[in-house]
Amino acid sequence: MPNHEVDMTVARAFSPQVPSVQFDPQTCLHYPTSEEEIVQLVQYASSNNLQVRVIGSGHSVREAILSTASNAINISLEQYRKVTSNSDGTFTVQAGCCLGLDAPEPWENTFFYQLQQLAQAVPDMGGVTHQAVGGFTTMGCSGGSLQYAYTDSIVGISLVDGQGVVRSYSRGKDPEFEAVLVSMGLMGITSTLTFKPNDAFNIIGSETCYALNDVNCPIDFFGPGTPDKPSLEQFMRQTEYTRLMWWPQKGAERIVVWKAQRMTSEDYTTLGMTPENFQPKQYLEFPVVLGSQIPAQIVASLFYQLSAGWPTLVNLIQDPLLRAEITLLIDLTYGPCILPFVIDQFAPVYTGDSPPTEAPQLEIPQGVFSDEVRIVELGKNTGGESMRGAAAQGSAGRRAAGGPVLRLLRPDAPTSADSIRVTSVAIDLWKDVLARMPNASTHLPKLQSLLSERGLKLPRYYHIHVPSDVLEELQPGNRTAPQDAKGKQQFWDSWYRGLPMDNDVSDFLMPTEFTELWIPLEKTQAVMNKLRDFYEQGGLGATGSYSCEIYAAKADELWLSPAYKQDVVRVDVFWFHDLFRDEAALKAFYQQYWELLREYDFRPHWAKYLPEGDLGPAYLARLYPQWNQFLALRARMDPKQLFVTDYWREALGIPQNNS
Repeated sequence: MPNHEVDMTVARAFSPQVPSVQFDPQTCLHYPTSEEEIVQLVQYASSNNLQVRVIGSGHSVREAILSTASNAINISLEQYRKVTSNSDGTFTVQAGCCLGLDAPEPWENTFFYQLQQLAQAVPDMGGVTHQAVGGFTTMGCSGGSLQYAYTDSIVGISLVDGQGVVRSYSRGKDPEFEAVLVSMGLMGITSTLTFKPNDAFNIIGSETCYALNDVNCPIDFFGPGTPDKPSLEQFMRQTEYTRLMWWPQKGAERIVVWKAQRMTSEDYTTLGMTPENFQPKQYLEFPVVLGSQIPAQIVASLFYQLSAGWPTLVNLIQDPLLRAEITLLIDLTYGPCILPFVIDQFAPVYTGDSPPTEAPQLEIPQGVFSDEVRIVELGKNTGGESMRGAAAQGSAGRRAAGGPVLRLLRPDAPTSADSIRVTSVAIDLWKDVLARMPNASTHLPKLQSLLSERGLKLPRYYHIHVPSDVLEELQPGNRTAPQDAKGKQQFWDSWYRGLPMDNDVSDFLMPTEFTELWIPLEKTQAVMNKLRDFYEQGGLGATGSYSCEIYAAKADELWLSPAYKQDVVRVDVFWFHDLFRDEAALKAFYQQYWELLREYDFRPHWAKYLPEGDLGPAYLARLYPQWNQFLALRARMDPKQLFVTDYWREALGIPQNNS
């Protein structure tokens, strides 16, 4: 295959600092188009003692990406995305090239497309692929396998160090290779990565939702395992690719098990296919409604926006008695009634291979609802902060629009010009929602009484509007796919679409934050039991309304990889970043997990929320045998600390450079 190079140039002004490099004054970003221009930017920063950072796709925690220092050189590599196929079977990829599907560039320009054209593949991949190759690699990201690792296919790296010198390192030849590959941009700006890929492959697998107390579950989630039921640790060792989504909320208590393997000749025979006439059956993250995954994501987003923001919304009620009564009703119904119902819509428990049953027909109570129609609009919150805009440029990530803003409107109210109504039929608040919630109907008389005393009724029907460009990013469901049993689905797909199982999740509609803790695999049973006890005792304050992801990663030799020299189980705690964006509440929620699991010597994922205080540098230094060597090499490669922001100085305990 010839060198793949597409002209991605966008007309921009030139930088007032480095006149040969493109610059956008609105975002304060520099856009180099070559390694030489990256060198020029770093040399200018070195001469003027300025900080330098690369924003990538904006997928990492914002503070881990940007420098907010005055006159800092913040760089986007979206004009630096060339993929070269080399004669020795390797691929050299410029660091700004996006990995695969759902990227902010055409699929044909991504790294995985180039691999697939030559029947090549990386061995494993994380849940999404819109990130840039450089950022995904240097932040230590990983898929969910103990048999394969994305970084196993990387054989070389070139980066521009803090003196503007291009340095190149090869696996097995240069000891620095293991130091610089996962270095969070603190050794230099990654210029290119060289891959020795695998042959392309397809995967086949299933996803099944098990109740925690299901005796027929084939995995012993909390015990040591038996001859016919492996422990969770054993299951992760035996399974090529897997991840678990744990919904621990009272009344829900379930784990969704996604597992897959590379397809064999027997698998193709069973499906009546060959590799040449392979027809994929795609994994679906969300239920298909009206032939698409779109409506379910919109409803999920709406629910989490409302569930996170209801105290603020209720405080808008002027009548203090009504406000107090509505608050009480929500307290009584949300945890035991509403939340389990919603979880069951998106993660129904598998009870057998019988086909799904039709929903029951329900009577409509009189007097609670009016025939008024309301419009729910999920608009964009772009914000006005320039650095937020900088982090979002070129990004399909969740910060691209700051997440959705909820608006409740009357039918005659004007909506945003770029919004589209996505419900082909109205949502009936009673028949489609409230009547399906166990025990909800017992609270309706009280609600009816409160409203009728004030001459009020609930609007019964709702339509939903969503920005049109958000809808364009979402993928439709497979209308012709065979119907799976409730709580279970089977799938088979290509490596580049099947392994990144979360690509169809909209980062706008589901703006999720994470803290991820990597723990030695042999501690899996103890960790699972610790979490179960924590959830049972702590209630909703411990579980939150979202899920927790459990998966594994293969040991490696990379100095600051959280999987350095040990197979790990990973606990990935989700937080829905709602319209109120309460950073203090987020960190308080995560603090519980950091304190709970510190006894298991967790190493945190560098791209996600990091623990603070006594779980900072001193704690981490004890867990990374090469910690001091890493910091010493970092200091030699970046003597002026051009790449060290306050965030990374605090996270790694890098001393201030007073020279």
